[in-house]
Amino acid sequence: MARGSAKILDDDEEIDTAHFMLKAIGLDYDDFFNNERILIRENIEKNFHNLRKMVDNRSRRRASYFVLGYFILITGARLPEDLRGEILDAARWEHEEGLWLDKSFETERKIYLEDFGEKIRGHKPGKKLHPVKLIYINGKNDLYTKDRKDTIIGLTEYLNSCETGRILNVKYILLEGWGLKSIPKEILELKDLEYLNLDFNQLTELPDEISNLTSLKHLSLGYNLLSTLPKSIGDLKSLEVLGINHNDISLIPESMKNLKNLKVIGVRGTSITHAPKFLKDAKFDGYAKRINTPKYFDSIKKLYRKKQDYLN
Repeated sequence: MARGSAKILDDDEEIDTAHFMLKAIGLDYDDFFNNERILIRENIEKNFHNLRKMVDNRSRRRASYFVLGYFILITGARLPEDLRGEILDAARWEHEEGLWLDKSFETERKIYLEDFGEKIRGHKPGKKLHPVKLIYINGKNDLYTKDRKDTIIGLTEYLNSCETGRILNVKYILLEGWGLKSIPKEILELKDLEYLNLDFNQLTELPDEISNLTSLKHLSLGYNLLSTLPKSIGDLKSLEVLGINHNDISLIPESMKNLKNLKVIGVRGTSITHAPKFLKDAKFDGYAKRINTPKYFDSIKKLYRKKQDYLN
């Protein structure tokens, strides 16, 4: 398979096409990569004729359909029905069946295409959606292969799991990019949940009941509409990683000093520019835009020692 990645908008041809389309709009790709919110609905609709022409000129290549579909989803721009059909055709698995040599990458690619297609089908003007970006625990894709039964990806699978009761046993939930305005109440009852990704939604606040998720290790809330974090977030005793990138947050609640397992807080795109004093010995990484705690540095040292032991 010639693709370098299973993700949408993460292949060389798609990246090149995105460069050209963004340049036609008057935006820089690197700026977009750092903050997707610089691309707005008006950009797409005002320049739609030219963007559509770029797609038509590359109609034999699927990349242009993925890129324009991606841009339409994240901005909530209008999507003509004929173009919707063409994008859905480009996203059919039949185009790639048998071309992926690595079965685990093949599994991931199917997930990406299914998610992308479902969101294109459900897209409405004014509603912002976002293609999923799968995560890897300890650098592995076990969530999508051997641990798939423990993982929920997408709104349809989530709703089905609520009906069947399967949700009671899952450890990982990815509801990224569905335009959710609140956290589904069923999630707040899952005491065994370890990973929750709610990036690219429309959350304006977190309920105090977030504290019920006592097994949660990773909470990702990037690209929402949050301005504060509740005091109850300090009750997530198992939390190791918190992502609040690209929210209008300026303060971290002091209750988070109780999180003894906390390693990293991602703060890119927020007003946070330093580590709070109550997180003792935590360091602000100005390049990565995140706060690293002593627990993070301990984990790095352990990995280094393991590597040295392996080499020796």
